[in-house]
Amino acid sequence: MDRTNFSYSVTVNSPEGYPIEVHEGWLADNKKEFICAMPRAGMQGDGWIYDGTPAGQGGNIMPHHLNLTYVAYAEKKFYNVDADLPTAKILEEFRKGFMVKGYPDNNGVEHIVPGTYDTFTVAAAPGGVIVVFLSAGHHRVEICRLQAKEVFVDANDFYDNPHERTQQGFFDELYRITVSDSMKTVIKEKGIPYGLWDKYREKFKYRFVLKPYDGKDKFTFESHEYFNGEANILYPQDLDKNEYMTAAIPYHVNLSFTVYNTEITFNDQEMLKVFGDFKKNDPGKPMDIIIKPTFQYNDMKVSVKCGDKEIPLEKYKVEGVWSND
Repeated sequence: MDRTNFSYSVTVNSPEGYPIEVHEGWLADNKKEFICAMPRAGMQGDGWIYDGTPAGQGGNIMPHHLNLTYVAYAEKKFYNVDADLPTAKILEEFRKGFMVKGYPDNNGVEHIVPGTYDTFTVAAAPGGVIVVFLSAGHHRVEICRLQAKEVFVDANDFYDNPHERTQQGFFDELYRITVSDSMKTVIKEKGIPYGLWDKYREKFKYRFVLKPYDGKDKFTFESHEYFNGEANILYPQDLDKNEYMTAAIPYHVNLSFTVYNTEITFNDQEMLKVFGDFKKNDPGKPMDIIIKPTFQYNDMKVSVKCGDKEIPLEKYKVEGVWSND
């Protein structure tokens, strides 16, 4: 709890389908001294829930200031964010860390031990939305949300081989190259969904509840990924408490039971509506995501319950059900 230095690598990423690329940037400490550059690791856009490509940048001093200029290819814009960071919160999260399964001891027992984060990620969504995360393995926590502003950067200062293109020609050609055809179609028909990643940040009070057909089974492990980019793991000692958590809508979960395990991916629009309606109609009342295995665990039925009202979900996908053996 007295530590002030924690080693971390720095990455930059963006939502899948909306690629970005770093032009220049850096992190500085509370004395405005340079910590490290923001990594220029090529085009980034693996997805909101993932870290970017490591490129040898990082440090062990708590960052206080972020300056980042990047190009958003789908928007045909350069953005810059120049803002202070909540250093105290960053240090608090490093110190708090999380519990994680350690290496087996001499008897082959994997004890649950304290761990902490090792990656500092700046995620950039359309509209200049910037969210900073700390992550490690299957644990990820949001630090803050910042706002980037559109800026002018001469394409000749950014692109090594502009081929004498105009500024607009650079944007048009890189849009053609970097944005997938399917995403081009979506953007043409519906536009860019500005504001969506802020909607993902809304949090709700809920838990997962198992309703086995024999009434005997129970959760033995839960791994959660949320649409807001955070992630968490719950072990038996956490699950036995049967407590409600405050979290964003779930994106993907890995659930283990006594004999079987399953993975479920949720639909963002369905979850936003169901959770949002319950929260609006019964503010403050927690929700249960009910998991009902079918006979012999061939499938999973999922619903959301709040009070005495239960709504079956329709757009989730059960990725599979497997034996733990």
